[in-house]
Amino acid sequence: MKYTKSILFTWNKDFETNIPLVDEEHAHLVELINELGSKISNQEALKIDDISLIFNELFDYAKYHFGDEESIMVKSKLYPNFIREHAYNHKMFLQEVEALYDEFLDSKDYEKNLKEIVDFLINWLAFHILGQDKKMARQIGLIDQGYTAKEAFDMADQIHESNEIEPLVKALNNILNTLSRRNKELLSLKKNLEQKVEERTTELMEANRHLEYLSTTDQLTELKNRRYAMDVLDMLWYSTCKITDSIAILMIDLDHFKEVNDNYGHDCGDIVLKTVAVTLKDSVRNDDIVCRLGGDEFLIICPHTSLQGATKVANNILKNIRELKVSVGDGYWNGSASIGVASSDLKTKSVEDLIKNADNQVYKAKEAGKNCIKF
Repeated sequence: MKYTKSILFTWNKDFETNIPLVDEEHAHLVELINELGSKISNQEALKIDDISLIFNELFDYAKYHFGDEESIMVKSKLYPNFIREHAYNHKMFLQEVEALYDEFLDSKDYEKNLKEIVDFLINWLAFHILGQDKKMARQIGLIDQGYTAKEAFDMADQIHESNEIEPLVKALNNILNTLSRRNKELLSLKKNLEQKVEERTTELMEANRHLEYLSTTDQLTELKNRRYAMDVLDMLWYSTCKITDSIAILMIDLDHFKEVNDNYGHDCGDIVLKTVAVTLKDSVRNDDIVCRLGGDEFLIICPHTSLQGATKVANNILKNIRELKVSVGDGYWNGSASIGVASSDLKTKSVEDLIKNADNQVYKAKEAGKNCIKF
């Protein structure tokens, strides 16, 4: 696509330092800046990939050019303080341009931000050439005439090639330095705010996760609680109805638990509950969900499981519970539980029916002498 080439920075003899390599590289930098400016001036040609390509070339060439300038100053044995100051300005320029470009990539108004970058490039380069680079050239010329580096540095400061340009360069350099510092402060503030927002978002997400954990977890046993059990059952019931799948539950009531609380206190009762909770988790399959409903009642949810499959799970649980011998006070609670098993079938119309069926089987297990399974 053709576009009108805009000349934003006009190169002329006023910018020449009379150091051929430096002038040649300055001219190429000006050409790259004008190329970037042309892309901005022709909106139909404004593509991020094109801008990035030109910008990266300009940034890399600036680093290359600064390296050449610094090598020339060292080889010419200029005054060390001047070399350090000059190199520092190069470094600050690269940092500032990089920060402006990062801000451009994060911005929604690409054109506005690009114009700010180009304005900065033009102003900085013009004042740097008229100021420090011309001063560098004057010092090299004076050293070639036989002056020492310190003498050349002091004399170059005193030489005014133009009584109008020199004060203007100093004033505008101060303005640019101030704007550069201000831009860094704003960018730092922006990044700081973004970081704080991210940290706050992370804190809120963590707080929400903790609240979710508290609302769905039994604090004593760290099993899922009644609320979670009912939510999962409702969800599974809905999905099993859709795909004619089956779901089973195990209702577990510990035998002789009331005697532990009455004879040895609730702390001993808590030990029994926590021990049983660990045993239940170790006795079920990966997809089964172990919940505590309250007191000494537990519920195991078995997704995609028939009555026969759930009965196998119940037999494994009861076998492991029977092996328990929990120390309570000066006695023991010998593991024993009454388990009722129920599964969804044509007669079961709701989650409430499923729970009621399992509860009835627990009652039958109690009547049959406890420590057994009914289904």
